[in-house]
Amino acid sequence: MKKIFFIIFALFLMFGCQAKDKEPLVFTGKSENWTVKEIVTPRSDKNKGEPKTIKLTYTGKDMKSVGEFSFKLEAPNGQWGVSIIELDKEGKFKDSTNGIVSRETLKSDKPTIILKWNGQSEEIVLKNIE
Repeated sequence: MKKIFFIIFALFLMFGCQAKDKEPLVFTGKSENWTVKEIVTPRSDKNKGEPKTIKLTYTGKDMKSVGEFSFKLEAPNGQWGVSIIELDKEGKFKDSTNGIVSRETLKSDKPTIILKWNGQSEEIVLKNIE
């Protein structure tokens, strides 16, 4: 009887101590012409990469004037960027990556995105929404 109790107790401990997926972090920011949303799923094992999704929406007056544009996201644990991209018909762009990072993304991080289009440039500091 003691052996069965010990085995059940050991199994309970093993399953109870398994690491659970962390909640995604959502960083947002806006400017005169853009709204930005970055969704990051932190991982403690930086060698497996950190899934990130960026959603950009042009809110300026003349969406057709944007043409090709680029963004570069700078964070304390790495950079990510894409160039020669275009908005969809609704003025939106979405992309994802699973980039290797130097450390796990934290709620307190304040990534900065630099958007360049049609001779214009904007820099937006993103903040975590809890």
